[in-house]
Amino acid sequence: MKVSVIIPVYNTGEDISRCAESVLAQTMDDYEVIFVDDGSSDGTEKRLDELAAEHDRIQVIHLPPSGGPGGPRNAGIDAARGEYVYFLDDDDWLGEEALERMHAMALRNDADIVIGKMVGHGRRVPRLMFRTDRDRADVLEDNLLGILTPHKLFRRSFLARHGIRFPEGPVRLEDHRFVLRAYFNAGTISVVGDYPCCHWVKRPGSYSRALPEPAHYHAMLREVLDIVDEHVPPGPVRDRYYAHWYRGKLLKRFGENGFLDAPADYRRAYYDEAVRLTGERFGAGVDEWLPARFRVRSELLRADRHDELFDLVRAERDMRLDAVLDGVRWRGDRLAVRFTARFVYADGEPLAFPDGRWDPRVPVGARPEAFALDDRPWRLDLYIRRRGDSADLPLAISTEHLSDGAMAGEALVDTRALPWLPDDVWDLFARIDGGGWTYERRLRGYAEQVPARGRLEPYRTVNGNLSVRVHAAKAPSKSPFRRAVRWLPGARLGGRRTRA
Repeated sequence: MKVSVIIPVYNTGEDISRCAESVLAQTMDDYEVIFVDDGSSDGTEKRLDELAAEHDRIQVIHLPPSGGPGGPRNAGIDAARGEYVYFLDDDDWLGEEALERMHAMALRNDADIVIGKMVGHGRRVPRLMFRTDRDRADVLEDNLLGILTPHKLFRRSFLARHGIRFPEGPVRLEDHRFVLRAYFNAGTISVVGDYPCCHWVKRPGSYSRALPEPAHYHAMLREVLDIVDEHVPPGPVRDRYYAHWYRGKLLKRFGENGFLDAPADYRRAYYDEAVRLTGERFGAGVDEWLPARFRVRSELLRADRHDELFDLVRAERDMRLDAVLDGVRWRGDRLAVRFTARFVYADGEPLAFPDGRWDPRVPVGARPEAFALDDRPWRLDLYIRRRGDSADLPLAISTEHLSDGAMAGEALVDTRALPWLPDDVWDLFARIDGGGWTYERRLRGYAEQVPARGRLEPYRTVNGNLSVRVHAAKAPSKSPFRRAVRWLPGARLGGRRTRA
């Protein structure tokens, strides 16, 4: 058997239907689906048994409640018959060709791991790692740390040979420990970047989104760092690995709204544990891999400047991107959209970057060098995003850095690039990633009314944003853009309906 899809399930209810439909609709001919029920009590367990009775390729394993997905995933590995296993969550779903494409990539490259393109629904997915197919990807250079969830194809014998298992029970960062061990032991890791394989859904109230108990959380973070230590000697490369968790799992949390709204004693307990862990594990060399925003936070944490750190993150609270249209006009059958975007504080004041340095709006006692923007390029993107389900496509864009920290861009909505898009409403989102800030926003300030042309009809929303209606049209028999858009919901390719 080629692939076993392993899906831990707990009280999913009717939400299991979309996941089940997607795994049953795969174009692959030889695979199985293993639902592992972690003690559901809302009727999900009965629905799974009904599915197994209806479909030979489905099997269901019932377990007592464990409090986390690790145990069910391990049970799925033990029961799997596939050469490869793929882990999916019960409220996510697969594109129709996902297993076929990932398995073909695995065979072509003799890969131990294949990472299929992920599309976020209500959650942000790093885009750089999926910009293109990669036969042999590098963990650091190709940004593979960007997604450490197990939504990946793993060779089953590879996992067994290296004893790679999930930590079980209600633990934090269990995905990171599993995937990181796999990364370090893999001979070849490949990436499918031209077809969205997994649609990853933000689930409200999940365990991973709840405020973690500070001592337990930082203990789990130590265990992740221990895995890095097993495989990477001290030095710049280890520092670069460490910077990923220091930035994303420790420093970033200080600015999250849920953390800032937590009780004062919780914030203090988390801060104290963070100071302790920073002193133990995160040497000064790690700061060289941090952008300015987090480098400043790090210096305040190392110096135990509690009040200044919290003044800083409160000043940054509810920051956003401001993206204003400068003009919209037709160039032949292409809609040219010019705009300017910049980071602003909650009250609309732009962030200041005089002489290439961040100038916070509150006094901060860090070294002047900490505020310097590094030489990593800032990225400006514009996406056309389907309103109904957030499926999106990047647009061709030219960019320019302005003197006041803003970025200007001109993007083209090209009718020739949209032959397969269904009749629907699409919004335009600008996004800047730079300096440690990543924000996106709808393009606002659309006052003019540009007439429709061809399949595209630009229009002004009630809030003054620019949106586009794409009208249905007969697609040509062949298109150079077919692969880029075939996954979008409602599109039909050779009579086969694809899914978002």
